[in-house]
Amino acid sequence: MIRARCLAIAAACMVAALSVASAKAAPPSVEVMPFELIEIVAPGGPLVFGTNPCPFTITVHHQGTFVATTFFDQDGTPIRQLVRSEGFTETYSANGRSLTTKSIAPVTVTIDPTSGGFIFSGSGNQRHVTVSGVGLVLAQAGHQVTDGEGNLISFTGLNIPAGSDFCSALSA
Repeated sequence: MIRARCLAIAAACMVAALSVASAKAAPPSVEVMPFELIEIVAPGGPLVFGTNPCPFTITVHHQGTFVATTFFDQDGTPIRQLVRSEGFTETYSANGRSLTTKSIAPVTVTIDPTSGGFIFSGSGNQRHVTVSGVGLVLAQAGHQVTDGEGNLISFTGLNIPAGSDFCSALSA
């Protein structure tokens, strides 16, 4: 899921960068991009910073808007991008049940000038899924760094991976 979101942000970065790459020493540009992605995660498949622990498939629906501000050097070359989400939700569903969370964490995208690749650095509340009477069943908040492929480089902060309580909340 992290990989899908990072790849979506990377694609948005490339679109924003290409649309103004020919500009001369431009001020920052801002682009608003609606986003929607549906992922099907099989048991054992990648889910957030872990794997799907449930004995059933989970559907993850990401929906919202990314607002990307691209910054340029004096030659007009994109050097970094700040991407924040507006009204961004993640809904986890299975067996006729669903759990939804809002993601409000901003992400800074740094463009590596030597490789052209992306490094994603996010801080804040990425997700908090709470089940009444149980508490948090999935949560990430803090600071995470991933590469352009969605591979986790580092993470500090709260990390509650999906577990048995998460699966129980989605069980029929």
